[in-house]
Amino acid sequence: MDRKQKNVICIISVVLPVICVLIVAWILLIQKKDISFMQNEKRHVFGVTFMTMNNPYYECLNTGMRAVIEENGDLLLTRDAALSQERQNEEIRELIDDGAEVIFITCVDWETAEEGIQIAVDAHVPVVVLDAPVKNDEKVTCTIVSDNYKAGVLCARNLLSTKDSAKILLLKHSTTGSGTERIQGFIDTIRGHENFEIVGSGETDGQIESSMPVMEKLLAENPEADTVMALNDPSALGAMAAIEGAGLSDRFLVYGVDGSPEAKALVKDEMMAATCAQFPYEIAKTAVLTGYEIINGIQVDRHIMIPVELITQSNINRFDLTGWQ
Repeated sequence: MDRKQKNVICIISVVLPVICVLIVAWILLIQKKDISFMQNEKRHVFGVTFMTMNNPYYECLNTGMRAVIEENGDLLLTRDAALSQERQNEEIRELIDDGAEVIFITCVDWETAEEGIQIAVDAHVPVVVLDAPVKNDEKVTCTIVSDNYKAGVLCARNLLSTKDSAKILLLKHSTTGSGTERIQGFIDTIRGHENFEIVGSGETDGQIESSMPVMEKLLAENPEADTVMALNDPSALGAMAAIEGAGLSDRFLVYGVDGSPEAKALVKDEMMAATCAQFPYEIAKTAVLTGYEIINGIQVDRHIMIPVELITQSNINRFDLTGWQ
């Protein structure tokens, strides 16, 4: 091999690795945006708008849904309607614009939510209703809820088995289907029991801070009251704060619905009569799996109901007091 050939080989041995490095750099750096875009294109995008995120139950539901979706490499876009149906309708539009293939919704107002659902229908985006049913669900692909009516029934049955008589206050949230069904289940179950009388009721938005002043007013108007049926645990906790402030804690039985860690601790300490447990992680998993079935063209059940269970002193030790079930 002559000197010229040796020089060519030497040059190639030096230049070739440099060329390879430049090619790799070009792919990884210059084309990074395009590669990322191609990867994102393969992701499924889901959207959810909750009636409020100022409720630990919805935080838990969102966490459960996000865990399953992100485990599959997909994306969940979460919105907070802050108890405004108008805002929720706008959030549905935003989620559609952001590419949501399925929209999950816990409706603020079960009677007027149809406008927002229609926005999705017009955009050919399926809607799955969670937790709080809508009054007219003809345009909803699937509704997944707890057995809300049964929750009210179970609370009432416990009351009937615990006391011979009661003067009852109801804490409602009548713009939500879930709250309405729970209270109705309670009312229907005590109907015909003459010694169990509903003496007053008040509207809340299912929040601690709004329930407390409502309960204070009810206590002043109904000094004979000794029992509270609240549509959810936050309302029950607000009621208990008002009851304690009035120095009436020893007299009252308080019922709630959710099975929140706070309520379970109060049941354990015999400060709350019972809470009817929902199972948000089960609802979350069912919702996401249903969403994937819809995307894949599989026909889904239009109505899915998740059972509930009453938590009392007799079975509290079966439940985790530090988290949700």
